[in-house]
Amino acid sequence: MAARKTATRSGSEIVVVNAGPPARRASGGAVRRRRSGSAGGGKRRRRSGGAASDHGIQKRLLGVAIGGLAYGLLIKNFPTLPRLPGVGRSGTVALAVYFLKPKNRIIQDIGVAAAAIAGQSFGETGSVSGDDDGE
Repeated sequence: MAARKTATRSGSEIVVVNAGPPARRASGGAVRRRRSGSAGGGKRRRRSGGAASDHGIQKRLLGVAIGGLAYGLLIKNFPTLPRLPGVGRSGTVALAVYFLKPKNRIIQDIGVAAAAIAGQSFGETGSVSGDDDGE
């Protein structure tokens, strides 16, 4: 913390050299945010998962319903769709969507609907729909 340095002494004169401001260092990229308190006049608002999550579940249910419709149309228009043994037609579609990892939301919803259909039929009958030649 040497604010002043003595550079040279010549006789009775002393030359004083003032040091510059301290070097600034990068903060490492961290962003400092000022919290608003009662002194700032702002209050913190708390959010519950109410309205925002309800809208999200409605949107997701509608998407899966449309995916189920698309799955039904796929099975109707392509009755000779290949089937994997043990998982049936709906399980094959669900596994295909799972392993392909599509970016398209409708194709993702088709996979979710196919998985739901496979799970429902397995729970009800003990086999996945489209597993045997009967259906």
